[in-house]
Amino acid sequence: MSDTHINQDLSILTDDVACAKQLNARNVKILSTGGERGRGVFAARDFLPGEIVVIGLIDRMETVRTTNSFQLDWNVHALFHKPAVIVNHCCDPNLAIVPNRFGAYDFVAIQHISSGAEVTWNYATSEFECIGVSVCLCSSRNCRGSAGGFSTLPRDHPLLVSGFYAPYLKKTQGTFQERDRVA
Repeated sequence: MSDTHINQDLSILTDDVACAKQLNARNVKILSTGGERGRGVFAARDFLPGEIVVIGLIDRMETVRTTNSFQLDWNVHALFHKPAVIVNHCCDPNLAIVPNRFGAYDFVAIQHISSGAEVTWNYATSEFECIGVSVCLCSSRNCRGSAGGFSTLPRDHPLLVSGFYAPYLKKTQGTFQERDRVA
C-alpha cells in the first residue's frame, strides 16, 4: 500500500485530540508483555492492512533525544502520549508510521492484526540513530540484534521500499548511496 493511499484514508479522521484519544482507547490496550520488554500495546480488535491502529499525539517537545522520544526531523524530538510511547520495537513489525495532522505519527497496520496480538513498529523508521533499543528483544525471525537506526537499515528493507518511514529521512537517500560506495 502506498503512502498516498494511506494519507487519503487519514483525511477522514478528526482534528479533535479528545476524539483521537477515545479512538486509541477503543483500538488498543496497554498490558504486560510477560517478559523482559515490560509493557506493550495490544490490539483490542482485529485490524486490516491500512487501518490506523494508534493515533500519535505529542505530549511535549524534547530538547534532546531520549530513549522514549520520537524523532520528527533533524534535531527535533517529541514525547508522545500513551499508548504510542509504549508501542514496542520489532525488527519484523505489524505497524508502520505515517505522518499525521497532529504533527506526530500514526501507526498503521501493514498486515492483518488479530485482537489480542501485540502491535509493534520498527524504531529505525523514525530514528536516524536509535538509542532506545541497544539490544533487541523482539525474537522475530528477522531480528537484527538492535534497532540500529535508519542509517543501518539495508536500502532494500521492505519498509523502506514501501515508503513507510519518517519524511525527514526521505531526504537522506544519498546517505545509502554514499554508504554503499564506501562499503
